[in-house]
Amino acid sequence: MNVALILNYKAATETISCAESLLEHCATINHIVIIDNDSQDGSAIAFQNWLDEKAYSNVTLLCNPENSGYAGGNNYGLRWAMEHLQPEHFWVINNDTYVDSDAFSPLLEALQRNNRQFVGSLVLSADTGRLECYGGGKLYPILGKARLLGKDQSIEASQQQNPQHAPDYIMGCSLAFSAALTEEIGLMDEDYFMYFEEVDWQYRARRFGISTSVIAESRLYHYGSLSLGNRSAFYHYYRNRAATRFNKRFYGPIFAVVSAFLLSAVTTIKEYKNPTLAWSGIKGAFKGVAMSVE
Repeated sequence: MNVALILNYKAATETISCAESLLEHCATINHIVIIDNDSQDGSAIAFQNWLDEKAYSNVTLLCNPENSGYAGGNNYGLRWAMEHLQPEHFWVINNDTYVDSDAFSPLLEALQRNNRQFVGSLVLSADTGRLECYGGGKLYPILGKARLLGKDQSIEASQQQNPQHAPDYIMGCSLAFSAALTEEIGLMDEDYFMYFEEVDWQYRARRFGISTSVIAESRLYHYGSLSLGNRSAFYHYYRNRAATRFNKRFYGPIFAVVSAFLLSAVTTIKEYKNPTLAWSGIKGAFKGVAMSVE
């Protein structure tokens, strides 16, 4: 069985649109699991009304009793599916996306050829049709930053250029993998809460010989932008905390401390007119260094 997971937080309309596009175009998806991450805005009621009206036998709604972030919400769905559905493959997909063709079958074919990998799609802007990312991005760990690969390119240009420059990680916007892989490497680290969860997961998987691939035949459309431009205290704190915690795990505590100073400097320069936001970023950067990692 092939299972798609869609995590919702206060966006029932977008989530339903995403699910309906998968039901229409992705015949090789056998079951869709929608996880409401304790939205407390009526999302769960909206989903239940939709399911009552449509009477889908292959869609399950789960209500997470707490908002446990991207990793915790998806892990909640993964655990339930592993216990109740006997899945062979999973596809984690953002709720603010949709497909207009069968974007899953190319991912499935890649996994059937080699199930020891994470695979991802081309993510296109719903507004322009141009790339938001060629599957994922490049990391600059010492700065705590990442760059989306192929951003704003046309599909034609991306096919010529980006296969020569594989991303360091696959975006969690579209991430497919075998169920057996989760049993081997475990689930996502929920201590991140926001940001870097799927990057950490893929880097941990490398220790088991798991690779990553972009499947250009798989394409989905994303509303808005993948670029995190909402300059809030929440964003700066959790984004910087995640970056330095990631660095501590994979590059060591000294590297993490250096990156915390550099990331704090970058945040301060960007937010020099907003000292409260800058301070949130600085606190997050050094909190990530202090957090425990295995």
